[in-house]
Amino acid sequence: MPKYFVTGRVQPERANISFGPVTMTLDGGGTVVASCDASQITVLLDIPTLDGWITAKLAADDFANVVVGALGFSLGSGYWVELIQVTEEDGTPHVFGVRPGGDAPGETLGFEPHIEVFNRALRLSGRDVFFRLAVRDFLYGVTDETDCATYCYRAVEGIKAAFVLRSGIDRWDEMHAALRTDRETITTTIQDYADPVRHGNWINAKRTDRCIRWRMLVLTRHILLRYLNHVAPMEPTEHA
Repeated sequence: MPKYFVTGRVQPERANISFGPVTMTLDGGGTVVASCDASQITVLLDIPTLDGWITAKLAADDFANVVVGALGFSLGSGYWVELIQVTEEDGTPHVFGVRPGGDAPGETLGFEPHIEVFNRALRLSGRDVFFRLAVRDFLYGVTDETDCATYCYRAVEGIKAAFVLRSGIDRWDEMHAALRTDRETITTTIQDYADPVRHGNWINAKRTDRCIRWRMLVLTRHILLRYLNHVAPMEPTEHA
């Protein structure tokens, strides 16, 4: 049995994609095989250098996107890959959910209670295009390890653009003053990782891991929440 067995879907699932098996032999040793039936994709990894199931998921995601990307390009169709589970060689399964966790037990990006934040975010999204699309980018970053930094930085830039529209001056000062943010933290936590990728310079992209991506997401979430509190603070009845 291969060292890791990764399963998921090619979306949109209604496209009913089938192919494979497609095999790639790696220069450093090992093989990767992808196949798909009725949009259910399977990636088998036998790579001695993989150091864990999270790394296996990232490697499988890369290869699956190579194959599905080539197929979508050839057909002029917008397919994307959603990998759901990694199974180790001993049968241990790991399912990827939609809510990542931090280092502390029970730590998530959610709010408790969430309903008050939901109501205010819903109302603000309806009238503020910068907040609406920044939230969209943030959620893309939650689920996309490869482009997490790009999505997070674009979300932050979107909030900055909201202040630029009001002031008429293209600078960060108004956002920093209103939201108590600073340029250095944004640069070192997100922008330094996002810039090479945003400009297509993948060879110089800085490597990220789960902890680095978590810090990106936490900072982006804090900026979005501070903007929400700044523009749409809680009503007195919501405090009760």
